[in-house]
Amino acid sequence: MAADPDLVAQLRPVRLPPDFTAYDWHGGLAIFALALVAGLALAFVLRVFTRPSISAKAAAARELALARSLAPDQRLVRQSRLVASLRQRAEGNGRHTEAARRQLAEIRAAIDAELYRPSPSLDPDALDAAILQTFGRRGGR
Repeated sequence: MAADPDLVAQLRPVRLPPDFTAYDWHGGLAIFALALVAGLALAFVLRVFTRPSISAKAAAARELALARSLAPDQRLVRQSRLVASLRQRAEGNGRHTEAARRQLAEIRAAIDAELYRPSPSLDPDALDAAILQTFGRRGGR
């Protein structure tokens, strides 16, 4: 559909506020601030949705590494808490094998037997290895 030149000529010009066409530094600053806020919001949203998930094995290894600097009795308590949380997670999660559940129960029983003794005889490093061994080769998430 072609526009009629006479009809277009009869149209009134566009009416804008007088200051609309004026560009000053206030407008530029406002545009920059809005772009900065939008960029920060976008970066936050992208970071939340693209954050790599940490496997249960990596989280357990990090927890055990932090416990290495503690005294032996405190380290045993930290290991006990970790085994309890892993066991609770294994009970509620179908990904763990029955062997891993049984292994966690055995570790927990060994820790419970030694936990309140004046001088526990469990080797903390061997206990760390046994805890990490419950994940197997896959790494378990």
